[in-house]
Amino acid sequence: MESINNFILKFRRKSNKTPTDPNNHVTKLAQQEILLDKNTSSSVWSNGAVSIFSKMKTSDESISSSPNVTLPTIERERNFGLQRTRKNPVMQKKTHINGVHEVRNSIIAGSSAGMLSVSIFHPFDVIRTKMQVSTRLVTAENATTTLLSTSAPKNVITSSSGPIAVFSHTIKNGGMRAFYTGFSFPLLAQACYKSTVFTVNRVAQNFVVDVKTKEQWKTGIFTPYQLKLSDHFVCGSVSGAINALVFVSPVEYVRNQLISQHTHIADGTTSKLKYGVMSGPLELTRATLKTEGIIGLWRGAGVTVVRDSIGCGSFFLFFQLGKTYLPMVTGAEPTSQIHTIGAGMCAGLGYWAITLPLDTLKTLVQTGKTNSAMNTVSLLVNRDGLYGAVSQLYRGWQMAFGRGTPSAAITLTTYSAVYHFLDEQYR
Repeated sequence: MESINNFILKFRRKSNKTPTDPNNHVTKLAQQEILLDKNTSSSVWSNGAVSIFSKMKTSDESISSSPNVTLPTIERERNFGLQRTRKNPVMQKKTHINGVHEVRNSIIAGSSAGMLSVSIFHPFDVIRTKMQVSTRLVTAENATTTLLSTSAPKNVITSSSGPIAVFSHTIKNGGMRAFYTGFSFPLLAQACYKSTVFTVNRVAQNFVVDVKTKEQWKTGIFTPYQLKLSDHFVCGSVSGAINALVFVSPVEYVRNQLISQHTHIADGTTSKLKYGVMSGPLELTRATLKTEGIIGLWRGAGVTVVRDSIGCGSFFLFFQLGKTYLPMVTGAEPTSQIHTIGAGMCAGLGYWAITLPLDTLKTLVQTGKTNSAMNTVSLLVNRDGLYGAVSQLYRGWQMAFGRGTPSAAITLTTYSAVYHFLDEQYR
């Protein structure tokens, strides 16, 4: 190693380049030497990835024992934070292990968090979906404006039915089991949902940090790049869009179809069901594939991708805001578990406050009540005005916020706990 260091120093003197030259390959090589050292101190970035940087110390003995190294040269190295160091094989191995298993840990942690969350809060999704499906729309068969009938039967869900009425209707027509209608697909899919969102978000953030850090090196700033709020939003949006396109669209199509079917059965309007009464998700999937092909399972994919890209971006943005500002309000340690829970609740609130109208449009498209999200928005605005349209699109907000805030807190807390538990196994 000493011979390599001597070669580097001689090369610098011959090329008349200083360590401040941003395009100096030797400078970059020397900077990479700093990343690994026996006395490394690790710091956790806001994206959860572990960055290893250290302040190196060069002893007088090592200076005096290094041939062909002058004190001015060593001083220049110190001034620019480029002190030479020996690579530590143990630390290299540890860093390699953490890098290899980071994605695996994120997948396991995300799957655990998602499955726990949906097991607890699926009944909220059922009630919200039933309320969204009851939104009054103009249909192709009846081009006139549909007005709310004041004489509608009390045992039927209408556009004026609140959460209590929908809850009562559901439990009278199926008991507690009805609150887990279409549950099997979402439960299995959560292993893909959350693991995809958290893993893609983590990988995207690591990519941004790597790229931005290298750009900073070119300008002489040798510190790791700190993610901005805009970075959190963009990385979250990418993870949400990928997850929605690959997994969420077909799974929520099947779930919403089954929940809508339960309402039609209870109201005695099964004649409106496109495929008739389906016994479960597999039969519904087969019927859709037979009638519409595989593209039928992705009905409403466009609005679903828009919802989850904006929603997941907002989710991680509000989570970061919570982590940043809650410690200032409470005065407790930033690493406190209560802050993780509080930041998670902020994330859930931010997600649903922004995406609930898109979620309503997605539900209407997937259940076949409308063929176009844009046409539905135009219809509601022209018929009910802007305020009325917003009120219709925010139907079920009680369930969305009642589910979203605690669910996000549980999801993020579980993810954090499981991920750090797995990460500790390789330290």
